[in-house]
Amino acid sequence: MARSSVREELRQRMRDHLAVAELHPPEEAPLDVRNVASVLRVSPTTLYKYGFNREINAAEQRQRENSLIAGAIIEQQCFKNQIQQMREELDCERERSRNLVALIAIMEANAARLGFDPEEMRKSLLKPIRTTSRAGTNKSRPATGRPF
Repeated sequence: MARSSVREELRQRMRDHLAVAELHPPEEAPLDVRNVASVLRVSPTTLYKYGFNREINAAEQRQRENSLIAGAIIEQQCFKNQIQQMREELDCERERSRNLVALIAIMEANAARLGFDPEEMRKSLLKPIRTTSRAGTNKSRPATGRPF
């Protein structure tokens, strides 16, 4: 028969370790009989002998469930941060748009004040006349050969 004092002391150490390890991802603190035995510095057969393998397996299951929940929470937090960043960018673009509308209104007012028709400013530019080729001409001097 097992000594109850050794068994209870080992059970308490194991439960303390499992409680801490459940909070960490499985990569950092793997929960299986061999790893728990190495952390507690006992033989794996001792854990099997006392029937602690069931508690270890249950803790491993809880750890997996917690890691899935933690991963979902991290992913959700990431999406919240992205949404917040996009809202800030949207507010910045709205402010820029308002400033451009104000600038256009000022330009139209100045055009009317100077005697131009503000509606003429909204017309698109005419395309340049491209009936003759200018290939091979020197652009720095006019075609007459005289310098500027």
